[in-house]
Amino acid sequence: MKLLRLIFSKWIIGILLFLAQVAAIVLIAMFVVEYFAIFQAASLVLGVVVFFTCVNRRENPEYKIPWLFLILFLPLFGVIFYLMFSRNKASKKTRRFYEEAYNKLLPYIQKDEHLDEVYKYMGDRQGIAKYLKVNSGLGGSLHNKVNYYPVGELMWKDMLEALDSAKEFILMEYFIVDPGHMWNSIHEILVKKAKEGVKVHLVYDDLGTMTMLRSGYYKKLRKEGIDAHKFNPFTPIVSSIYNNRSHRKIMVIDGKIGFTGGINLGDEYINENDRLGHWKDTGLRIRGTAVNTLTALFFCDFIVAKRQIPDFDFYFNKNPEVFNEEGCIVPFGDGPRPLYEEQVGEENFINILGQAKKYFYITTPYLIIDHHFTQALRNAASRGVDVRVVTPHIPDKKAVFCLTRSSYKALRSAGVKVYEYTPGFIHAKMLISDDDMAFVGTINMDFRSLTHHFECGAVLYKHECIKDIHKDFEHIFEVSQLIDDKFKLSFGAKLVNALLAVFRTLF
Repeated sequence: MKLLRLIFSKWIIGILLFLAQVAAIVLIAMFVVEYFAIFQAASLVLGVVVFFTCVNRRENPEYKIPWLFLILFLPLFGVIFYLMFSRNKASKKTRRFYEEAYNKLLPYIQKDEHLDEVYKYMGDRQGIAKYLKVNSGLGGSLHNKVNYYPVGELMWKDMLEALDSAKEFILMEYFIVDPGHMWNSIHEILVKKAKEGVKVHLVYDDLGTMTMLRSGYYKKLRKEGIDAHKFNPFTPIVSSIYNNRSHRKIMVIDGKIGFTGGINLGDEYINENDRLGHWKDTGLRIRGTAVNTLTALFFCDFIVAKRQIPDFDFYFNKNPEVFNEEGCIVPFGDGPRPLYEEQVGEENFINILGQAKKYFYITTPYLIIDHHFTQALRNAASRGVDVRVVTPHIPDKKAVFCLTRSSYKALRSAGVKVYEYTPGFIHAKMLISDDDMAFVGTINMDFRSLTHHFECGAVLYKHECIKDIHKDFEHIFEVSQLIDDKFKLSFGAKLVNALLAVFRTLF
């Protein structure tokens, strides 16, 4: 019975329809090729036009490599697939709703007079916050209480407590919602709170949950009083718009408490599933004015998913709690063009790296970075900064793991120290620099996160919890393996990496 449900599920049918469209396009192309003499000149002209169109697109030059490769070596097929799949922009409909949402959210986002106070407090580090304000549209704030979680199970415990305290509303946006111990415990509270009259809104990514939730799961949640929506729903139509996933992890309770970081809603994130060894992930709990920034980020995506703008007055905290604590926090978002004209996540990493004087430590589950980022890491190490990168020792995706390891040589040759987290899989996306600045968020060091996905995170400056982040990094180095001169890739691995490297911007 389960097998029949799987065979006739929306996903299997959708994938088959998708493949049928690709097959039809290929057959048409083969039919055209038979008339080589007639179509040779036309295809050559079209190939040249598309080639120069690709070359002159305003985007990361390395993203163009796989498409130029296909156009040059498989002209007709390359042109067809380029026109179908190359776009890395959000769809027009998504852009329209996103821009409308942002414009209506502007009155609720931090005012300039408060930002002047933030910039003054940050001193020579203010350029980092100014860049995020200009390119993400969101500013920093002072007088917040921020807690750091070195593992998902600790954050989960506080998430349950915060959810159970909700009186007015709960906002949740996650890439993965996977039924199990973690999600079931959260789901139980959400149902209870909905019955109590608390407004519960949930957005989950459709492709991110494809193998975990049945296609109509959101309908079940709605019957339970939870306003649930799928982000960028998958339909079996050949298109590149499915590149734009919501990879954000946001939870807001009553405008008073916010959570973010790398932790999704699945059992591996709280080490209830040890398939990849110890799952290392991190997160933040935020209380204070910065929670409104997380609320704004959530509603940008919620409005895209629901196609409806709610009453923002109800959701924004007009009198947030003021904490007598040092530090500034700058939550921000990142996403595809043209909603975000810059690759905000990558440039934020590079801005912090550029100001590092003593050290710069960063963790990432995937290390597939462009020349720009690679050179920034190399340059910092060359000028004497202690630059360290931590990646997993146990992979979740073999091809990505191969590409990650192929990046080691270029970094190590300039003095960057590379570590692999030996207890298991490190999914954390965080950094620390010079004891006073840190980042915790959802952004991986790969092309999909840095170019296609909707992401979020928070830069921390002089917050007390930065000491906890530094202590956690010390523990990570203790249990990780330093990659030294003994590390060698086999000839076969080098060959595979050489082939994969051509298409690495698609990973």
